[in-house]
Amino acid sequence: MRNRLCLFVALFAVLLSSCNYQRKLQEQLYFNDALDSTQRMLSRYSATIKVDDRISIQVSALNPESAIPYNLTLAGSGGATTAGYLVERDGTILYPQFGKLAVEGKTLTEVRSMLLDSLARFLVDPIVTVQYANAKILVMGEVGHPGVIQIPDGKLTLLEAITLSGDIPYTGRKDNILIVREENGQRDFARVDIRSHNIYKSPYYFLHQNDLIFVEPTLQKIRQQSNQTFLTNLTLITTIVSVISSSLALFIFLKAVK
Repeated sequence: MRNRLCLFVALFAVLLSSCNYQRKLQEQLYFNDALDSTQRMLSRYSATIKVDDRISIQVSALNPESAIPYNLTLAGSGGATTAGYLVERDGTILYPQFGKLAVEGKTLTEVRSMLLDSLARFLVDPIVTVQYANAKILVMGEVGHPGVIQIPDGKLTLLEAITLSGDIPYTGRKDNILIVREENGQRDFARVDIRSHNIYKSPYYFLHQNDLIFVEPTLQKIRQQSNQTFLTNLTLITTIVSVISSSLALFIFLKAVK
């Protein structure tokens, strides 16, 4: 009877451990609620140029020398620097040969098309490359490699940003990722769950310039850090007490000898 009871307790413990493992596994899986289905995504986000953005413009042509006047990115004046053309408060950039060009609210593709149309009158087979010089995403918290991700074309998804940051370890929460976004002078805060297939419907799936992504640690990670801090402090206190006790014992011994 006693052996049967021990066996039952052991089987129950194994079952409980298995259920706990399955639950933890579900918490770590991406898209764990996805079923066989077809899902329509939101329209792809197209970044538009804003005031204080910097854009890099490179022009080439059949005759390389003819394109030189349109590539003054090394100039020290006129708004052109090695960091690109700064979009002024009036929404324009100061471009060589053409003067002020209105670019605010346009996509990189639209600016490229605009320049191609203008340059076609002066250059043979012009080629124009337009990119962001300062567009970035900041990833913080419990990821493999926190840091800044540059996005020259202004196109990046949340999953791509997480992948580029070294993914989320088991000590990071995938169900409560914070995204901070600044638009029109306002700061928005949103929470997303990338374990759900509904992430594709989220307006925060396609990231915007200067978005901040923060991945929270799990409670398990917080407890581990707290325990580690406690043990470190305890070791330090123990060492200090030991030094004081030894010094006091030595002092008493020397006094007794005298």
